[in-house]
Amino acid sequence: MKNITQEQADVIGEIANICTGTAATTLSLITNHPTNITTPRVAVLANEESLTSDDRILIKVPYTKGIDGTNLMVLQISDALIIANLMMGGDGTDTSQMQIDDLTLSAISEAMNQMCGSIATSMASILGVPTDIGYPLINSKYKKTFDIPEELCNGTDIVRVTLRLTVENLIDSELIQLYPISIVRQILKQEDI
Repeated sequence: MKNITQEQADVIGEIANICTGTAATTLSLITNHPTNITTPRVAVLANEESLTSDDRILIKVPYTKGIDGTNLMVLQISDALIIANLMMGGDGTDTSQMQIDDLTLSAISEAMNQMCGSIATSMASILGVPTDIGYPLINSKYKKTFDIPEELCNGTDIVRVTLRLTVENLIDSELIQLYPISIVRQILKQEDI
């Protein structure tokens, strides 16, 4: 049936949980608001239909060292706008006049860059392999900056890790990470699972 067992997927979920814990600390520092990312829910999917959702943005995180491939983070547009507002000096309470444009994309990209950098550092520590990422790229219905990676939409197994994201009383939502089977196998090999 599937090429990834639930036990293996749970290992990925636990690694993602540890790594995104450091990302939460980073996000807290750059938004100056208490932030938490917890409670992973892990699923093995044969396809990821939510990639086409209009109310989400996709963040492509290419690995440049330690792991070969890319993974994808999925964030609600409303949450992304709050994060961008906080990074641009707002209080995050009113984003009704904001939209995804070059300015907000730049702020979101920088937030994701710092968060994903901390994730890569944690991943390197867990796996015992120097790991690094390229600059995250963002895609939404408003601006297409990359094509969905082939390995995430060709019907092969994907591990989806859904985490609860809270930013003080401004955000209580979900952050989704998608790991294609190629990256899952590399991580499991490093972990000797």
